[in-house]
Amino acid sequence: MSLNDADSCPAGFSALPIRSTLLCGVFLGLMSLLPGCHGKDKITEPADPEPGVSLALATERAQSIEALRYDLAFAIPVAPTAPITGKAVIRFNAKDVTRPLVLDFSPGADHISSISVAGRPSHFRFVKDHIIIPSSELASEDNAVEISFRAGDASLNRSPDFMYTLFVPARAHLAFPCFDQPNLKARFALELTIPENWEAVSNAEETFREQLGDRVRTRYAETQPIPTYLFAFAAGRFQVETAERNGRWYRMLHRETDAKKVERNKKAVFDLHASSLEWLEKYTGIPYRFGKFDFVLIPSFQFSGMEHPGAIYYNSSSILLDESATENQMLNRASVIAHETSHMWFGDLVTMQWFNDVWMKEVFANFMAAKIVNPSFPKVNHDLRFLVANYPAAYAVDRTAGTHPVRQELENLDEAGSLYGAIIYQKAPIVMRQLERLIGADRLQSGLRSYLKQFQFGNATWLDLVRIL
Repeated sequence: MSLNDADSCPAGFSALPIRSTLLCGVFLGLMSLLPGCHGKDKITEPADPEPGVSLALATERAQSIEALRYDLAFAIPVAPTAPITGKAVIRFNAKDVTRPLVLDFSPGADHISSISVAGRPSHFRFVKDHIIIPSSELASEDNAVEISFRAGDASLNRSPDFMYTLFVPARAHLAFPCFDQPNLKARFALELTIPENWEAVSNAEETFREQLGDRVRTRYAETQPIPTYLFAFAAGRFQVETAERNGRWYRMLHRETDAKKVERNKKAVFDLHASSLEWLEKYTGIPYRFGKFDFVLIPSFQFSGMEHPGAIYYNSSSILLDESATENQMLNRASVIAHETSHMWFGDLVTMQWFNDVWMKEVFANFMAAKIVNPSFPKVNHDLRFLVANYPAAYAVDRTAGTHPVRQELENLDEAGSLYGAIIYQKAPIVMRQLERLIGADRLQSGLRSYLKQFQFGNATWLDLVRIL
């Protein structure tokens, strides 16, 4: 995710020779970013969990839940005030069947139509944003919890002609029942029923489409393992542009009515995605792992971009530029595209265990974006641009009593949004630049390749990366 265009603009100083004592010192300094480690002793969760997703609840579930799959269906009406109905079938194995199962769903008990477990009605309770399934209804393997519900609107971003989900950092449970934490990756299958004149996109390929009167039902293939915050779909009156680059197809959905503007921009937009993807495949030694590559240009989108695999979102105005666009605007566009594409490896393929490490995916997305983009803009003083974009904002926080470590404590995902800011987006890039200078570009690349290979489709922490480096 990129908060604004300036967030995607770091550049690299040349590496400098150092003494081994300095290298040891910097690793000790980097380790100081880490707060006290949480022990591995089993955490006893109270019978009634607190609102949101607590670290205690998330830890307990991550230790028990395995082979997680969601089969989701949503019926989306035209009117943005009409309810969206849904069904979720959640399949999993459980190592611990002595404790109740806690699912996250904040809209409330009145949004639940029915719940069954293994085909039998459940004697569930609803407490503080959670559905609680009795342990007596669970098995160690092949659990299937089926829930019919009315979706909450808070994370669905509905307009008269289109809608889009936005579940980062932990807002999926505002819409549908789930385990809303980054370290319970799952495979998602999706069915959407939408107005017949709407287009839709999700993380995976569309595999089925049928006409139902004035509506259309579409189904999508099962995704690779992803966390709930990366699951996404958008639907509405979008226009679709397609392009092929080096044997791979790209698809752009947009709502721009100026056909000349689209025509003027689309070649560059497709080229930037293709060149970013190819550079990252070469740098990481790992091919793009999420199948299709679609992106959606959303008017007035909250951020510059959001890295859903197979369905990246962008703010339309940052991608479709005016004819009089400046070099800085073109650099910003290239940077945000490279930033979001970098997330396909850093954040999507390998995801943080907990949002206290959200800074890692953001700093590497910025770091890679600079390597990808800066050589294409040789007239720009990238070192100066990096300094201006990062140092003042980082110092503005770091010199105050309100400063904090790059890696912060986080007890509940309800508070995850507060982690984003100048320390993550401006100070962390400075730290990463210094790390590359100290250990060398080749050694860093080799370490990142090992890290991505070892933890692909899984989760990792900053300490996991430090051990490899």
